[in-house]
Amino acid sequence: MTRFFVTVCLPPTKPRKLSGAIAAAMAPYNANLTDDWNPVGQWDWWIIHCDAESPYLVLPAHDGDRRLVKASTVPHRKAELDALGPLECYGGPRGLLDFDAMRRRAEKRHDALFAAWQELTALHPPARPLADFVARHESDPGGYSLADAKEEHLLQPLVQDVAQRAATGDPHFDMSFLLNDPVAYFTQEHEEARQSSVRSAVPGFALVTLDGRWTDAETDGYWEQANSYLDNLHGEAVVVDLLCHY
Repeated sequence: MTRFFVTVCLPPTKPRKLSGAIAAAMAPYNANLTDDWNPVGQWDWWIIHCDAESPYLVLPAHDGDRRLVKASTVPHRKAELDALGPLECYGGPRGLLDFDAMRRRAEKRHDALFAAWQELTALHPPARPLADFVARHESDPGGYSLADAKEEHLLQPLVQDVAQRAATGDPHFDMSFLLNDPVAYFTQEHEEARQSSVRSAVPGFALVTLDGRWTDAETDGYWEQANSYLDNLHGEAVVVDLLCHY
């Protein structure tokens, strides 16, 4: 079971009617839609949500527009939304949203993360990726267990430092670094990793188009296609993110 973000596109919709419109768009992909297994099921619950660090950004000229999806515009009985900062929202008409600023924000954060990693590598001995330790386990499963491999990887001072920073709310190393191998992540070519961050700055893992089609990152070319689709939506089409579970 996992959680993921879905970007849903809707025809012009007032915030107070948003939940009903989303429910209709998402209904075909409800895993519990039929008594038997739904072959196109993708979720078993969803809520209107956004990453606290990466909400939608509003073009300054449209600050305060009541068509934006915010805690003040969606009835509490429809969704429990937290208040966000200035020029931030959960979505709204495409023409009011600043996708370019969202991509610049992602690029800036990636560069800051990479710089923070470089500072740590200067403080600690070089670290090896988890894959190196797993390979040793696979060559000698009786003498070197998988648990040993994971423990030895985690005990490296550089990996320990990243984990401690992630656990204590460091502004650069988020909680994902408690679950994933930071050494492997940062062995990516820097520009490639930056572009990956930019490509995922606007669309979620999955996209539901205006005509009700579901596509997601399991499909080749998804990120490029999703960004192009969102960039070319007409200005009144509403874009909103959901946190889904399946």
